[in-house]
Amino acid sequence: MLKQRRFLMPAAVFTFSMLLVACAPDRDEEQVDSESIDGENGGGEPEQPESLHMWINDDDDQIAAIETIAERYTEETGIEVELTTMSMFEQGENMALDGPAGSGPDIYFVPHDHTGNLAVQNLIEPIELDPEDEDRFTDESLQGMTYEGELYGVPFVSETYGLLYNEELVPEAPKTMEELEKIAEELTDTANDEYGFLAETSEMYFSYPFIAGYGGYIFGETEDGYNPDDIGLNNEGAIEGAEKIKNWHDNDWIPSTIDPEIQDGLFTEGNVGVSLTGPWNIPSYAAGIGEENLSSAALPELSNGEVAPSLIGFKSWVMSPYSEHQYWAQDLMLFMTEDENNMHYYREAGEMPAVEELLEDPEIADDELMQGFAEQTLNGEPMPNIPEIDQVWEASEDALQFISEGEDPEEVFDEAVDQIYENIEMMGN
Repeated sequence: MLKQRRFLMPAAVFTFSMLLVACAPDRDEEQVDSESIDGENGGGEPEQPESLHMWINDDDDQIAAIETIAERYTEETGIEVELTTMSMFEQGENMALDGPAGSGPDIYFVPHDHTGNLAVQNLIEPIELDPEDEDRFTDESLQGMTYEGELYGVPFVSETYGLLYNEELVPEAPKTMEELEKIAEELTDTANDEYGFLAETSEMYFSYPFIAGYGGYIFGETEDGYNPDDIGLNNEGAIEGAEKIKNWHDNDWIPSTIDPEIQDGLFTEGNVGVSLTGPWNIPSYAAGIGEENLSSAALPELSNGEVAPSLIGFKSWVMSPYSEHQYWAQDLMLFMTEDENNMHYYREAGEMPAVEELLEDPEIADDELMQGFAEQTLNGEPMPNIPEIDQVWEASEDALQFISEGEDPEEVFDEAVDQIYENIEMMGN
């Protein structure tokens, strides 16, 4: 399970890695030609390399699953696969150093919201998929891996949040926000640390469904992608959603001091009916209240009739521009996402595929602990992947914290958006 909830590259890392752009290959002048390097002369498969090198995330369950898939690839092709474990949040930064030195991988593993940063630095290679391959993946996952009109990776994992609920306290999942708020009202007893509904509302990641569900947005979208000059976090819809979040705190349904440790601890103690969280908490929640009492659900319908849209993160295989075997590197990326291999990874690592047909597979769709997240994945929106996204989080989360403490939503979001624009302008300078 993913331990970090948001796929973010901190601003400090962005600043550091932008200094390394000059070290990256110039795609226009020095783009690696995989066909010439692999020895293709007029069609057919290029000559096979003896080995390919992958960087994979340093999670034990993920490592074990990928080792099995890599062995299958070797059995099928005869190509050995060398695996190096490394946090996926560090792979882009390390690629900037190891790629030019010749010690980098052929493919590596990144959260999709790093795509813009890596593409700007020429640290990932654009790819083309055959239509039959492209059609397998959800539209949202392909959007997440597309930057300035080019596809930069093969989606492997999709992840979002939804509701986990304790059936002993809440026998049926709430279908609407009115039902969820009724649960909060009836089950909350702050004197005994008991709550009907908890969410980490000071995080834009988790508050986004209620901001966006009424018409707010992070960046406007055009045919060319996200527009950082159009921020919709202080429009009328965003303020309406923020007012509803403020109301939960005004009613003491959610404490202003909520954080993951408090939220998850109270749930595992059996003191929370419904928790807005992600599938990474299934093991600890099940251990706390008993797997037989735990179930999942998609986010409820809002008062305006809209389904609350969560932010979706995708983890994808990307190709190094320094790889000397790009044909086979892409072949390996696609092999990882074949149905049998993607489902093996799901069973072993507990992470959902980014293949629409697999998300609807009964093994996932009928699993009470995963079906809510699978359904919500089809209702969500990709987290923006442009470099400017790094400037959004801190300012917006400061605003949400002030709102939880009783400040006026319109005033604090106006200030937050001004700060975001200022930060983006400083990036350009």
